[in-house]
Amino acid sequence: MKMMLAQTAPVRFDVKANLATLETLCQQATASKVELLVLPELALTGYNIFDRLSSLAEPIDGALCQAVANIARHHGLHIAFGMAERDSQGILYNTAVLLDDKGAQLGTYRKRQLWDREHDYFRPGDTYCVLDTRIGRIGLMICYDNEFPEVSRALAQQGAQLILSPTANMHPNASRQRLQIRARAMDNQCFVACANRAGQEEALHYCGNSVIAGPDGEVLGQLGETSGALIVELDFSAIDISQRAQNYLEDLRPYERGEV
Repeated sequence: MKMMLAQTAPVRFDVKANLATLETLCQQATASKVELLVLPELALTGYNIFDRLSSLAEPIDGALCQAVANIARHHGLHIAFGMAERDSQGILYNTAVLLDDKGAQLGTYRKRQLWDREHDYFRPGDTYCVLDTRIGRIGLMICYDNEFPEVSRALAQQGAQLILSPTANMHPNASRQRLQIRARAMDNQCFVACANRAGQEEALHYCGNSVIAGPDGEVLGQLGETSGALIVELDFSAIDISQRAQNYLEDLRPYERGEV
């Protein structure tokens, strides 16, 4: 399966401009026979949107998702992206969405581990998300989730072959991000891909360095600090090969909190 990590620098508050960028990326992806395109956290509005969040957040079946679904269907691409979701009760979530190549919504995930100001605006999600797709069994997490081994472990225990993490990570965290993604992949013997954003929004300087790691923690591809796209072909048989020597998920003994 061939995938693209799109390290974009979204135009803050400008959904139309960011959708135009997505259209261009999709043209590049289809020319390279990519099957899955992954965008960063809050990729179509910008991340630092808290003062206008109430107007930018949308239902999961709203105009933004419909626009991305049309693009996915037109180009025949699976697309994963982050958005600000408003549910039917007006509650806000930091959400990741996965669409298939027909534009159908395969599933959504609400960020569990909220970071910093996010606590003041978003409600944390309380479920995990692993989806059976034509291109593999895919788990979703978002940004700060990367720093909690429990999140990726839960996804791997539900059979995720590939974990996608739309991210909006900032300086000086590039090396930290790379280490965490490699560790999450190696600990769970699966592929983990972090699509981080680039650019700047007021005082927030994003560090880029989107990365994908394989089931032994090896870096399969990485970008630099500026906007760009990374295309990597994944072979899920590498998971079986990694597990031949030791299978961490099978060998893991359950434990209780506070156990000595």
